[in-house]
Amino acid sequence: MNRDVSLDILRGLMLIIMASDHFGEPVFQHLYEFAGYVSAAEGFVFLSGMLMALVYSRYYTVGGQVLEQRIWQRAGTIYLYHLLVLLAVFVFTVATQWSGAYWTSFAKEMQAEPARGLLSGLLLVYQPPMLDVLPMYVAFMLAAPFALRLMLQYQLIGVAMVLLGSVSFWLAAQYGWGRDLLTLLPKVIMVRVGAFDFMAWQLIFVLGMVLGFLRFSSKSTGNGSWLRVNAWMWSVSFAVVVVLYGQRHGHIPHDLSPVAAWFQEYRHIARDNLAWLRLVNFLAFVVVIAGIISLHQRYNVFKWLALPGRWLAFLGQHSLQVFAYHLVVLYCYIPFRWGAWALTDNQKWVVLVFFLASLSLPALWHKAYLQRKKQAKAQNLKPLCNATIPPVILV
Repeated sequence: MNRDVSLDILRGLMLIIMASDHFGEPVFQHLYEFAGYVSAAEGFVFLSGMLMALVYSRYYTVGGQVLEQRIWQRAGTIYLYHLLVLLAVFVFTVATQWSGAYWTSFAKEMQAEPARGLLSGLLLVYQPPMLDVLPMYVAFMLAAPFALRLMLQYQLIGVAMVLLGSVSFWLAAQYGWGRDLLTLLPKVIMVRVGAFDFMAWQLIFVLGMVLGFLRFSSKSTGNGSWLRVNAWMWSVSFAVVVVLYGQRHGHIPHDLSPVAAWFQEYRHIARDNLAWLRLVNFLAFVVVIAGIISLHQRYNVFKWLALPGRWLAFLGQHSLQVFAYHLVVLYCYIPFRWGAWALTDNQKWVVLVFFLASLSLPALWHKAYLQRKKQAKAQNLKPLCNATIPPVILV
């Protein structure tokens, strides 16, 4: 199928922002939530849901359980990369403990109980810092076929049913039901689920799925105007983004307005359970970005950004490999962040540039791997194509 380069570019941009955030100082304090109560994680999860629906909806017409098999196969691939990253973190953490190094691993629980931490990580319920996105993605992909089939089979009624269920789970997460479920696990399992409540964040993934389904349906019916962002909707969304940006960065003094102070309470902007104001901020951003993309498609206003856009699209097309790579590298970078071996801020800026440039390496590796796989498949089919039909001997 034809790829939408704009989605690949956005996913590549989310990867760059997340990698820079995870890199830490001196860039973190300037970059994290720089646009308001939103982060690159929301965008990455939303785009993952959208692309999942776009890519896998075509298997519905094949019949049988092909749709489920394809999506669950992808879930297995994501789990495999999570496993590789987890093993790398385990090796680094155990080596840190045994060597008596002055630094400590981010995975402190694993450093205290390595075997228990590793086994719990295999079950996806122990998620050391930065290792919480892939397990959540695996869970979403395991459940995705049921929602996608519902939408494909019942169309708008199916969309309504999926959204109703997703919003219900999100509301439950606001009361901590997602975390409460994990307390039912046996005490022998080490539980640490990171910065994301899966019961809340599934809403962003589902919203992306719905948008991807609508786009797939519009392509199937030949309707190019699958998403309209009118001027009024875009203007209101832009105003919301500007106001929340000002509130997030202190440009709206909360001590002068009781309303502003109420909005800044953590229960309205919490990240772990995706509180309502953060959700509104993200949805407004989606509308604004959609309008900008539409403007570019009409007038090519970002033509001058073609070169970095191609690089971002390249990273976005191999996002799983890039994401896994950056996690392993940043764990190995721990000794140089603080302590006796710590780099200066100026040195860290230089390392950051090389680190971001190195994100191309896993993308290049994966591209070469896919090409070799394609060539091997072609070679296996070639003898069949060149086979000659034996002559028919008439008796």
